[in-house]
Amino acid sequence: MTIPRYEYRLVLNAAPLAARRPPAGSSVRIPNADDVETLADLMLDAYRGTLDYDDETLEDARSEVARYFAGSPLLDCSGVCVADDRVLSASLLGLWRDRDCPIVSYVMTGADRKNRGLASLLLARSLARLAEAGYPEVRAVITEGNGPSEAVFAWAGFLRV
Repeated sequence: MTIPRYEYRLVLNAAPLAARRPPAGSSVRIPNADDVETLADLMLDAYRGTLDYDDETLEDARSEVARYFAGSPLLDCSGVCVADDRVLSASLLGLWRDRDCPIVSYVMTGADRKNRGLASLLLARSLARLAEAGYPEVRAVITEGNGPSEAVFAWAGFLRV
């Protein structure tokens, strides 16, 4: 059974979200192609046991992350939160060619770091970067019933299309 996914949209000319600092001992940086392995590990850890997990393997996650980097990533608008050389959370944006606008491709946080505000921190940073770059809107696709994602995107002002 396939769970429905819905498109969400945010107009970026609204007031920016409040800037927040990363947790003590961590930093935020732009992701790069050298992060494929650590992002694949994060993806598998973040999605395992959720609605978006469908028995994917680490190899599946590596392929998914590699496809993201091989596509149209907006790396300057993306971010990873890192501590002790470990990626704790990520916000990966790309260009959605069918809509001719940016899309939040992935927002993910390691299972042991969820509910600490990392996703909202990175999403707010990504949205600010998009606005600074002059993009008028951004889209996202969220699986129906994914409460944590629905909450973070609603907090940011996204509305279901």
